[in-house]
Amino acid sequence: MTQENQALSAQENQKTSKKKRVFPYAILGKLTRNSIILDFLICLLLFALYLIGNFQAFTDNTQLRILVVLSITAAALCILSFLGIVVEVVFVFMKGRKTPAFFSMIFYFFTLIIGIGLIGFATVIRRISIGI
Repeated sequence: MTQENQALSAQENQKTSKKKRVFPYAILGKLTRNSIILDFLICLLLFALYLIGNFQAFTDNTQLRILVVLSITAAALCILSFLGIVVEVVFVFMKGRKTPAFFSMIFYFFTLIIGIGLIGFATVIRRISIGI
């Protein structure tokens, strides 16, 4: 009995020692994706708030503050989208799976372009309203 127990414990030790180190992509990828989605939605809501403010006659100071916050949020969206692309490229080279990463990179590139457009929009409107 003791030899069988020793053999079983030796097999269990081999199984635990063979565990591979896992790349923390699951956590990093989900965190990046969720933060990009949240930031993208905030940018869309701020843009909609600015458009609604034009029709509801918000004060000029309120509109300018909305544009400043939109610029900052869009800049954060651009940074996060770039980091998302980098994470996906690293993951493709480490794991070799290309299809899911390809669709994620398209989404991140799309949000990067939207973020750049929102930064440009907010900057141009802010400069025009202040008086170039």
